Amino acid sequence: MNNSEQQTFTGIATARGYAIGPVFIYRDAGETPVPEYVVAPARVDEEMMRLSRARLEATRDLEGLIAVLKERTGREDVKVFECHLMLLQDDMLRQETDAYIRKERLNAEAAVRKTVNRARAQFARMNDPYFRERVRDLDDVERRLQKALAGFSSDSKIELKEPAIVVADDLTPSETIQLPRDLVLGFALNKGSATSHVALLARSLAIPSVCGLGDVTARVKPGETLLLDGTNGAVTLNPTAEARAQFEDLIARQRALVRETGKSRPAGSLRDDAGVSIQANVQRGADIDALRKFGARGVGLYRSEYLWLDREREPTEEEQFEAYSSVIAQVKNLDPGASTTIRMLDIGGDKLVKGISAKEANPFLGNRSTRYLLGHPGVHRAQLRAVLRASAYGPTKIMYPMISCIEEMRAALRAVESVKRELDAAHIPYDAHAPIGAMIEVPSAALIADELAGLCDFFSLGTNDLIQYTLAADRGNESVAYLYQPFHPAVTKLVGHTLAAARRHGIPVSVCGESASDPVVGVFWVALGAQMLSMSATYIPPIARVLGQLTRADLSEYAKIPESLPEGSTGTEIAEACHEWLAHRVTDFGDALL
Repeated sequence: MNNSEQQTFTGIATARGYAIGPVFIYRDAGETPVPEYVVAPARVDEEMMRLSRARLEATRDLEGLIAVLKERTGREDVKVFECHLMLLQDDMLRQETDAYIRKERLNAEAAVRKTVNRARAQFARMNDPYFRERVRDLDDVERRLQKALAGFSSDSKIELKEPAIVVADDLTPSETIQLPRDLVLGFALNKGSATSHVALLARSLAIPSVCGLGDVTARVKPGETLLLDGTNGAVTLNPTAEARAQFEDLIARQRALVRETGKSRPAGSLRDDAGVSIQANVQRGADIDALRKFGARGVGLYRSEYLWLDREREPTEEEQFEAYSSVIAQVKNLDPGASTTIRMLDIGGDKLVKGISAKEANPFLGNRSTRYLLGHPGVHRAQLRAVLRASAYGPTKIMYPMISCIEEMRAALRAVESVKRELDAAHIPYDAHAPIGAMIEVPSAALIADELAGLCDFFSLGTNDLIQYTLAADRGNESVAYLYQPFHPAVTKLVGHTLAAARRHGIPVSVCGESASDPVVGVFWVALGAQMLSMSATYIPPIARVLGQLTRADLSEYAKIPESLPEGSTGTEIAEACHEWLAHRVTDFGDALL
């Protein structure tokens, strides 16, 4: 095939959106082959001194980077590099590396490589994708040391002079965090996954990203034109004039949608009613910047578990307080009436934490989330103290995940009251009226929603797990993915039952699962009675556009679509009927699905 002909490569869609731009191929110019040789006995001490100087240089570079990032970004971004610093200073890793030099007389470069390879293999064997991705942290630390040993600066920066799509094999956290944001149009990477640092950063900054492209670095040349489709996971090289024009139209429509969002009404409001709002899911302080840009009305889900996932040790109460209070204060500054919902530690399942997550045969049905907190009162009380103290800085809601029975909710409430008494005795300020709620994400909780509603100030529907547990279908398992249907009658009945119970008890309900960001499904939850939807901020404009064209009467009709279909209609058939209904009533409905 002629190089000038259009070619399309497919990978993994890791951040939605579209980009057109020239190729910028990033290769780490400072990386050199790692030599391996045996040093003479008389030169062992000299080799140890080389390693010591490299460690000192890498430490200074990391400390300098952390100091800069504390002023530039969110606190949780800094924690990535604080983790690198801990890895660099880890006693076991240092002792193992020193032993390779003193006992086997290996050169410093080879000793570092052998130590990191052993640790890398341990991480790679872990079942949890998050920890497999932490191999990139080890790579980053080793790269710093190897560069220092080779006489290069330890920080590699992507030197972009004009806007471009960055094409690379992969990117380390250090390389990613130092990107010139205003010049990066998108990422196209050979490696990576939805849990990589690049993917997480791309989603929070609304940078289109496609990972897992295999050998894209070998198939493109600098300066060639690339179309990047982060929504469908594809890149197109040397596009035809027609393909480029279609892409430019998509980009223009997306930009117009963002500009229009929130101009005349708060994000998510109906055409005749402002009683619906859209909030944002966040996991880092830096994510707050996107709330204003995309019109979010507060934080409907703050994933506190990332304070544990991004470090080698358990965060202290003070570290948690700093993170929570910073987010809460920022949200209040954006909108004094906007609230921040802190989800209590949600570990287990696919979110395992080194040092505190026990290996279980079936972690999704094991000791996770609230169950873990109730079984570890020290961890539970420290987090409660931090959250309640932070509540003094702005409207705060406290949400317990994975509630499955009345006993769990009552135990959680007793813990809250106990911590409040502690704070009162110490004269520590907090919001005594901070709402306490439960995530409804297992069928048992939905079925006893009336009883739970009598104990809670609010509900949040975690539809990701609710759908999976109801249908016994892992949405991450390709062989059963077809069974994962938000419109499955069993799922909609459980959601409807939960919403009805909340209505009877006068408590609000939000939806914070991925289905909330799907315009067809999210609007249906609102039609059934949900007052709030919470999602990644970048996904707000499309669904806000749809809701803004509908009235309460429209929603009443929309909610009746399943019962209007023939008895025995499937989830797929209901979804198709809902899609068709919206397409006839919403102008440019296709834009909402971009």
